[in-house]
Amino acid sequence: MKTKLFTLALMLLFTAALAQTKKELLTSKKWNYSGIEEFGVVKPPDSTMKNDNIALMADGTFIMVKKNKKTNGTWSFNEKAGVITFTDGTSKKNMSYNLKSVDEKELVIEYQTPDLVRTRYRYQAAQ
Repeated sequence: MKTKLFTLALMLLFTAALAQTKKELLTSKKWNYSGIEEFGVVKPPDSTMKNDNIALMADGTFIMVKKNKKTNGTWSFNEKAGVITFTDGTSKKNMSYNLKSVDEKELVIEYQTPDLVRTRYRYQAAQ
């Protein structure tokens, strides 16, 4: 019985060591824009957004292409609150997004406007 418990504990420790944190998942790849969701309706990227992407680097910098406009700056992630904050390198303006989900293949972040409209941005991992 003790051997089984020890083996189970060892397997759980090994699995936990292999699991990536959300921040590691965010920084592990470039993310290509795949669509937007507003009011429950998912729309694919239009012609002005088909090349949009985001790359979050482990050093706290980011590069984003949104509507064919390149932006870079710094980013931070509050894992407890699930909030990603981007600070534009030029204007120093902050934009906060709620992290809805992230895994090996997909990233979903949500922005809420001052008038409470929520927009979800969907990204797929670049190949």
